[in-house]
Amino acid sequence: MKNQWRALTLDYRDPAIPFEEIVRLIDMSGAATGAAYSRSDVVEALHEQQPAVVAVASGALVGAVVARVGGSDAHLMALALHPDWRKLGIGSALLRQLDQEIIHRGARRLLALVSPGQVGELAFSNQGFTHLDGLHLYVRDASMVPEELEVVERFGGHVPAGGLWESMKGFSAAKGILDRRVVAPLAHTELADQLGLVPPAAVLLFGPPGTGKTSFARAIASRLSWAFVELHPSLLGPGVDGARALRDTLAELGRVDRLVCFIDEADEIASDRSERPDSQPLVNELLKAIPVFKSRPHRLMVMATNSIAAIDPALLRPGRFDLVIPVGAPDEAERAELAAEFLPDGDPGEVARRTFGFTPADFALVAQRSAQLAFDRALTDGSPVIGTDDVLAAVGLTRPSVTPDAARRFDEEAVTYSRL
Repeated sequence: MKNQWRALTLDYRDPAIPFEEIVRLIDMSGAATGAAYSRSDVVEALHEQQPAVVAVASGALVGAVVARVGGSDAHLMALALHPDWRKLGIGSALLRQLDQEIIHRGARRLLALVSPGQVGELAFSNQGFTHLDGLHLYVRDASMVPEELEVVERFGGHVPAGGLWESMKGFSAAKGILDRRVVAPLAHTELADQLGLVPPAAVLLFGPPGTGKTSFARAIASRLSWAFVELHPSLLGPGVDGARALRDTLAELGRVDRLVCFIDEADEIASDRSERPDSQPLVNELLKAIPVFKSRPHRLMVMATNSIAAIDPALLRPGRFDLVIPVGAPDEAERAELAAEFLPDGDPGEVARRTFGFTPADFALVAQRSAQLAFDRALTDGSPVIGTDDVLAAVGLTRPSVTPDAARRFDEEAVTYSRL
């Protein structure tokens, strides 16, 4: 008879119902609660002897519910009912019994994430659960599995802290290009796929020293919540040994998903072979390695150079780097933005007009020199305020990193080499 069933707490000391039968029933009824808990989560909870209640009829399993207690809350992971034993009150009985079990475990509240039309949905309503409107489930996988984290840490990498992208000031032109052409397609891959847009997998940044190329690479990883590994050319070595080291390193990093691999001073390992024959093994290896690295999604190689004219032409042809992006010294508006960061009550525009060729690194030096001047004055007059005069005096003590000749050369290279 269909009314001859009973609900009982699963006895882990002598389980009459094997775990495998519970898991099979959950699979059969599609009972994992929404997208929050997987089959493996339920199996793990059973092996940890988390609260579970089963319904048995004539020795056969017809219903099951599994939860996990964490502090004062218990989270319902799965409620399963055999298709032939539904609408008989079994779901309600399982929840009543589970309620007693979680109380014994110290929980004061039972939370359940339920999809519309899910098996047992009526039982939640019958047992006094409160339906909370307006809640949304947000799910993301962990950025790395342990094996990937071991590889990243072995090469000195990490997952950068959040907020680095937002902290990039004074880079509005380059930042806009990188946001639109690199970050957005990698962050919204489903939309890109719908439109046939292939997200970039290899990017070359070029420009004068101190213009933020390294900071941009790290900020991209921060924005995407991906791991960041920086490879230094000095660690690879020259010639055949360097080529072998590069191949082995990229093969190891190829095992990591959601990775930004950054190589600075690209001209050291990718110099024009006609000018530097000793670079041939490394260039040849890069020509083979970049397409392999690009072959899997969720990885980005960023290379940076101060001397793009020295890069071997074969690497600059389409098919290697998806984008070749210039990163120059800040223009006047961007310099005003940088000055405003440490001169909130002064005249950033006046500072911007006097700092042609200053890079963000130069502005960081100006900020410290301005602070020192204000500090020295505050020791005597007690007014700890950085004024425009302090900043202009500090500017006069600072040599710009980008000379007018270097700026003209960069503008010419931007026209010749850029591929956006």
